[in-house]
Amino acid sequence: MKVLFIPGNSPYPVFSHTPLATAVRNAGHQVLMGGIDWVLPNIASVGLPPIEISPLSVEEVAAFMGAMPSDPVEWARFVGRGYAEIAVSSLERLLALSEHWRPDLVVGGGMFYTAPILGHHLGIPSVRLEWDRIDTAMYDPGAEEVLAPVLAELGLDKVPEPDLWIDVCPPSLQPERPRPARPMRWIPGNPQKRLEPWMYTKGDLPRVYITAGTRLFSGDALKGLAENVAKLGVEVIVGAPESVAAELRDELPGVRIGWVPLDILAPTCDVIIHHGGGGTDMTSIHAGVPQIVAKPEYPTEATARIVEYGAALLVDGGEETAQDVTDALRRVLGDPAFTERARELSRELAALPTPNELVSDLEKLVADRA
Repeated sequence: MKVLFIPGNSPYPVFSHTPLATAVRNAGHQVLMGGIDWVLPNIASVGLPPIEISPLSVEEVAAFMGAMPSDPVEWARFVGRGYAEIAVSSLERLLALSEHWRPDLVVGGGMFYTAPILGHHLGIPSVRLEWDRIDTAMYDPGAEEVLAPVLAELGLDKVPEPDLWIDVCPPSLQPERPRPARPMRWIPGNPQKRLEPWMYTKGDLPRVYITAGTRLFSGDALKGLAENVAKLGVEVIVGAPESVAAELRDELPGVRIGWVPLDILAPTCDVIIHHGGGGTDMTSIHAGVPQIVAKPEYPTEATARIVEYGAALLVDGGEETAQDVTDALRRVLGDPAFTERARELSRELAALPTPNELVSDLEKLVADRA
């Protein structure tokens, strides 16, 4: 069968879909992965064939992010509209692709509305594969404003439901879902680089990893946080794109800064500090490492659940945020209960069906539709 994956508009959705896409290809099926221009190198970096669905560049993405409203409700509407606009604009390219390479199945992320609409157009099954634990329903109102005319042309009053919903959340952190989902073990799918011994070797000091995710265009916030954390006498590693890392290295001597394969590094860490991104959260859970979510981009139920579970702390304050982070770090490093709870979640995740086991579900969808 031919399977088209359309994960999302930034590098992380690509990485989150990579294990299942690879499993499908390893089972002998043909796979393409679609993305905006910015993420095509990321698709190629994980060994999958990239296809452009939109010419959006990294500069345009940065401008979009810079224009986001500060109000959380308006912010969610803004993002939802942006994703929906890409879904609408990419349909023409994907329908043209289908004239020459017609997929039997399309797999999309939770807020990547392209997949179910394309599936409806072509009369093929669509699959929703969650990127992480974050509920994307908050973006739907903004998306609906853009999608309404397109859906009306198709005789639809809403985005079609997926034929299969795949969820990667550990059972203990599971929110209520509007419909049953097939569980799947989340496995890191990030690209690799030549490893150095320090990346997989734990030293004598507690190791703290700090990151603000893959959509980082400035290192200002990371600099102050890393300086404060380093005062606690811990080993600090800062994960950042090379464009940001280059400007930080001179200002943070003694701190390793740059892109590191987090699936390799995470098991050596004692705490991971991040911005609330789903990829870092899931990698931390996979590795059994407690988290500190510092000044997240957006408040999520996913963060609240892991804090309530006891495997993370949330720092979301005003001017004293940097000091609050170091206070939280002292608390996590001083209480082994945080690590034990994180390891419990890791064991739960490891018990879920692997991507290889999900391939037969996809094959059945195609066979039943045929």
